[in-house]
Amino acid sequence: MKTSVTKKYRFSAGSLSLTFLRTEEGLSLGGIADSDAGTVFFSGRSPLFSLKIRRLTDGSESVLASDAGWQAASVSLTGSSALLAFEKHAAYPGLAVYLEASAAGTHRIAWSVRILNEHPEVTAVECDYPVLTFTSSPEREVFFPYGCGEVYSSSQPFRTVQNYPSYGVSMQYMAFWDKSSGTGIYYGLHDPAPAYKRLFYVKEPNARNAYIKASMPLRDIGLPSNSQYLEGLLVWELFRGDWFDAANIYKSFVLRNASWIPDCKDGKRIDTPDWLRTNPHWWRKRIRETDGFAEELLSASKDLALSAPSPVHLYDWHRIPYDTNYPHYFPAKSCSVAGMKRLHEGGMRYMPYINGRLWDTHDRGTEDWQFTSVAKPYCTKNSCGDPFIEVYPTSGVEQAIMCPSTALWQEKQKEIVRTLFAELDVDGVYIDQIGAAQPYPCEDRSHHHRPGGGTWWVESYRNLIDHVRLSMPEGGFLTTECTSEPYMKNIQGFLTWIWIKNNQVPAFTAVYNGLVVLFGRNYASAPTAVGQNILAAQSLTFGEQMGWIYPEVYRRLKNRLFYKKCVRCREQIGSYIYDGRLMRSPSVTGSGMLRTRHITIEAYGGKLTHTAAFSELWERKDGRKLLFLINASAKPDRPTIVSSDIPDGIYTPYGDLRIPVECKGGSCTPELPPFSVSYLLIG
Repeated sequence: MKTSVTKKYRFSAGSLSLTFLRTEEGLSLGGIADSDAGTVFFSGRSPLFSLKIRRLTDGSESVLASDAGWQAASVSLTGSSALLAFEKHAAYPGLAVYLEASAAGTHRIAWSVRILNEHPEVTAVECDYPVLTFTSSPEREVFFPYGCGEVYSSSQPFRTVQNYPSYGVSMQYMAFWDKSSGTGIYYGLHDPAPAYKRLFYVKEPNARNAYIKASMPLRDIGLPSNSQYLEGLLVWELFRGDWFDAANIYKSFVLRNASWIPDCKDGKRIDTPDWLRTNPHWWRKRIRETDGFAEELLSASKDLALSAPSPVHLYDWHRIPYDTNYPHYFPAKSCSVAGMKRLHEGGMRYMPYINGRLWDTHDRGTEDWQFTSVAKPYCTKNSCGDPFIEVYPTSGVEQAIMCPSTALWQEKQKEIVRTLFAELDVDGVYIDQIGAAQPYPCEDRSHHHRPGGGTWWVESYRNLIDHVRLSMPEGGFLTTECTSEPYMKNIQGFLTWIWIKNNQVPAFTAVYNGLVVLFGRNYASAPTAVGQNILAAQSLTFGEQMGWIYPEVYRRLKNRLFYKKCVRCREQIGSYIYDGRLMRSPSVTGSGMLRTRHITIEAYGGKLTHTAAFSELWERKDGRKLLFLINASAKPDRPTIVSSDIPDGIYTPYGDLRIPVECKGGSCTPELPPFSVSYLLIG
């Protein structure tokens, strides 16, 4: 039963207005509004945070909410700031939480969170940043940073909880907006370090409200009196627009403050080979017991007919089976050595796979060879001292998660990479899972980090990668799985293979294009022509280096000519992407629909749906713009494409479209032939 409200408080930054409610047991969020537009985003009662604690005596855990159990809760308003204090918890005296909200500019509120733990028998485990609750409706959409970014209707039940950094959270911000009023709220973690976090978006069935929030697994877990601040600031900012405008708010923060922005000169990364920066396409290949893979790749490259053979990402070059016996890769298969030599002779570069995270607990077949004697002290461990273990369907074996802070693991990765360059003459190395897999709040106090969460996980992997790079020759490069922003200062390329869902938007590209190489989609997951065509067209328009496709899958593509057109277009117009920026996505209406139910990974329910027409707008550094006009269907398509960034005029198209396109009032309606790849050059 809810306690009655005893007092209301209002706090504003510009037209962003918040209401807080005090009761006998705590404080709640009571309302959020755009006071200028008269838009009410939320009105009701919702907790502002939850705090998870653990009793050191028995290991039991409890969750404390902002609206229950606090015997002294108060709001102090002083000009441009508000201090919300939660003190004297009935069950846990000595615990307190302080939320400070500051008007940090027009329409912006910046939150800091402090946890005071003076309880000798309690350790604080995880705490929320302030929770942003809003009323759901068909007019309100939500942005979540899964992969490239996804947009959900807030009227539909949905729940996602993802770890940052990992494949599930590529950036530290979320947002929602109202399509009818054109107003939204940006929810951004401005943490330049950054710390390990978990991001939530929840809309329960039959619930009136939805919420977005972030929580931080805390430092010094397992220790009493672990008082601390949550890392960084949480920003709530009122904005006009949609996901693109929220992306630009976040972009402004990262370019000014983030620790992961790579060193650049004249707008280019100084550590990335120029061929890698401008490369349009990738192959992917698993090496069997033959060196014939080289001729297969060179033959496929000849059929693709680019100006140079595409580089290849090589798997199974080692004698151990995939996902077993890690990290004991050497010696390489003799056929791998011979085939790699042939690739270089044919002008093709290659990048082998290794894993940057796992040690097989039975690392010589069924034998525990070096795991217990060498690796186990340096694994991540829980509060009981047991290693965190993962099992993958590719092998079914128990893999221990190594702690990246340890010298043993850093030296092992350096040794593997050094050997690859020295013995196999590789061009670069793909270190799997660094970007994709979640951090673990390791509680082994013998390691060189504070137990639990915090910034140490990212810092340790950066140290590891820097250590690895000391062993690399000039021109060598590193890539990893998925788009995890905090590693881009040290890693030149991110594999975008899981960008295979409905309602994706190119938010990661909008923020980071040109700062890190983005490459590849998983065509092996798309057995139908429709799925393959969607991946190819979206990959081109989103600005990725295309492909990451097996040559045998390439040969079997249902519409290989369309795929080849997309890849050749990517090579031809590449400077608009690697020397350009993504602009606001045009709206596309009146287009036919493409649908498939046969995607084998990532896509919800295996379904992938998209308009037949694909269109994105890019601007090169010289100010010239390029508008993609692609029809990925077998039928002619006549979409209406609207962009306020296109001047009126009649434009001569390039590619398959032969009829001039007239743009008037920012709108054009081109007649797109089946399976056509075209574009306009503007300016």
